[in-house]
Amino acid sequence: MAIRNDVTPNRRGMRSRELVLDAAERVMAEQGFEAATLARVVEEAGIPTSSVYHYYGSKEGILLAVMERGAERFFADLPAWNRRIGGPAEHLTTVLSTTAQTLERHPNFLRLLIVFAVQPPAGDDGEIELVVARVRRLGLDRLREQIAIAFFDDPDSPVTVQLARLALAVIDGAFVASQADGAVPLEDLLEPLVPGVAAVRRALLAETQ
Repeated sequence: MAIRNDVTPNRRGMRSRELVLDAAERVMAEQGFEAATLARVVEEAGIPTSSVYHYYGSKEGILLAVMERGAERFFADLPAWNRRIGGPAEHLTTVLSTTAQTLERHPNFLRLLIVFAVQPPAGDDGEIELVVARVRRLGLDRLREQIAIAFFDDPDSPVTVQLARLALAVIDGAFVASQADGAVPLEDLLEPLVPGVAAVRRALLAETQ
């Protein structure tokens, strides 16, 4: 996590840092990075401005810490199955259902991830882009592994890689749609993805024969 290395952690300090990150994640997700101010984050967190600078140094430092913590929490909550659950459809349904539930527990993190994947914050020296790229690569690798398990395919095959990219794109779009229309659960939006992946896989395999 991107905190200053010269700051010695203690219980109270760790609690204060969590309050800052919680506040920053909410404010940045609601207002965007450029519009979010340190004053607003400080007000939300109830932590002195001097402490925020002491822990993170700048607004960019806070953002980097928010992204790192979000990634850690998200992947810690997401199980990594090493064998198939039932048939291909049942396995993929379980994976997507669990993914949807995990995303709904961490909506602000994915909002920020999608925003910064499209438009990194001005003045970023590349650290945020590296975090975004790493998180998306981890997500793609998880999907590739689970699709391979579902169909007993090679996880490194071009077909599996293409299916994983398709699934990731659909998850991104479904998440945005669910955020725009709160009446539609993310899990419901992802339901057609399972037969879609199976159909695209058949088509891609037919093309290679």
